[in-house]
Amino acid sequence: MKGSKAILIVGVFFAILLAGCNRNAADMVVKGGVTWNEEADTLTFSGVLTDEALEPDTKFRARFFLQGKTIKNALGTDLIYTDEELKSRSKGEASKEIKVEKTVDIKKSDDIDNIIKEIKNKDKEAVTIEIVNDNGRIDEKVLHDIEKE
Repeated sequence: MKGSKAILIVGVFFAILLAGCNRNAADMVVKGGVTWNEEADTLTFSGVLTDEALEPDTKFRARFFLQGKTIKNALGTDLIYTDEELKSRSKGEASKEIKVEKTVDIKKSDDIDNIIKEIKNKDKEAVTIEIVNDNGRIDEKVLHDIEKE
């Protein structure tokens, strides 16, 4: 009986530890979304980030990770990087907000209605903005906002 109590206590301890580890180390993503331009047949992925939780002069990049067969097939990729490497504020400066975005051509536009449904569906993670650097993923946030331009 004592052994099973010890195992239970250790199990609870590890569950608490893992729950804490699953928490993102930084809350960098302030907001984000997707804009559909029907005329140009494009999707623009955008986000607003803050560097408040980062050490000064930390390099990082933003990327958009796409999940789901429909959106990946329509865009021809599952990972969209913004074009620039970013750097957090310098020592002594106030934190700043940074806007990132990337526009991608839609290769299969007849799937746009399903793409919009998948992005808006709160039970799915069709689009995730990820903040990464050489040490790995710093932060992420699933995006469910899509608007028509």
